[in-house]
Amino acid sequence: MEVHMRKKFMPSFILALVFSLVFSIMPTFGAAKVGTDMWNPEQGWKRYSNTSPELSYSPFSWNYSPQYSMHYHSYPSSSVKFNIVGTSFRVISKDMFSSLADDISVIIDGKHYGKMNLQVIDLDGPYTNSSTPRLAHEVTGLSSGEHSVELIHNSSYGKNFVLAAIDVPQQGSLKPYNPNISTPKLSVTSVTYSVYLNETFDVQLRLDNVNNIYAEDFSIEYDKSRFQFVNATADSKLTIVHQENTDTLRFITASKGRYNGINGSSVLVNLKFKAIGVGSGKVDAIKARIADNGKTETTLAPENIGERSIQVLPSTEYSLKHLGEVAFFYKEDKTNLSNSLRSILGDRGPVEEVDLIHIAKTVLANPQYK
Repeated sequence: MEVHMRKKFMPSFILALVFSLVFSIMPTFGAAKVGTDMWNPEQGWKRYSNTSPELSYSPFSWNYSPQYSMHYHSYPSSSVKFNIVGTSFRVISKDMFSSLADDISVIIDGKHYGKMNLQVIDLDGPYTNSSTPRLAHEVTGLSSGEHSVELIHNSSYGKNFVLAAIDVPQQGSLKPYNPNISTPKLSVTSVTYSVYLNETFDVQLRLDNVNNIYAEDFSIEYDKSRFQFVNATADSKLTIVHQENTDTLRFITASKGRYNGINGSSVLVNLKFKAIGVGSGKVDAIKARIADNGKTETTLAPENIGERSIQVLPSTEYSLKHLGEVAFFYKEDKTNLSNSLRSILGDRGPVEEVDLIHIAKTVLANPQYK
């Protein structure tokens, strides 16, 4: 009899052990569902508690329970705000009240991104409570980079908005709320919009609206019927590597040390071309990725990557008298210049030294002037 019971017990024990192992590893290999217990963040994620300084509560009178590690509020229009760096985040809540908020707006970068309903985590039935952290909402598929987030309580009075934590992927981060996020851009700039045949000219690749960027990877295409690539140079604070022997120009640049990171705007590379064909052609940045000091990589969206059209003119008619005219109006407005000079130097802003140099080069390239 004892042997028979043992035979019945062993399969049940093994089956229970198998189920235990399966459920213990499920969060690691499968995406968690809303309502899942989340005592700890899943593998590949990290957690910011409800007391993290990056979180901004409005109004300031949110209730805080150190015993249950949560912030909560029952009034409409109360909100939690923060910024994330990354493409996704999770909201962790708790079923600690008989009535939970069922209408919380999720606002990302100033636009309505959906609604959060905390009642989906009420797995214990009505009028019971649980201090178990549970996945209440997940946002995925955001573009790379930084995003502002607002979670706004729209439910009726008495329904509680409970926040236990925010989870983000390991490569992401939480930042204080800032709705005025500047989108990183890679611009293609040049002193002029027109050059003469056989003239060399410079085009700059400039990075704008960034903070603490230390590495850049970007690709350039150009009209080979109009332009011939000569060389590329970078500032002494940057190391530059050029992938050669390809139709597309690809460069990787890296800052030399922590104090040479890019903040705001900076020229990455100066590209020198020679005009070899008459007509209009483009120098076009087609791909760009940037990285900070080892935490985040950001791929720039196509609409944030620029191009520049350059017109190659058929003849070089300028002589020293034209340079004299530009020199005469140095530091004065370009509207003083003749039409022919404004066509090459533009008609906005004052005449600068770079304009003098440009016209001097044009004179040197004129085969008719001796």
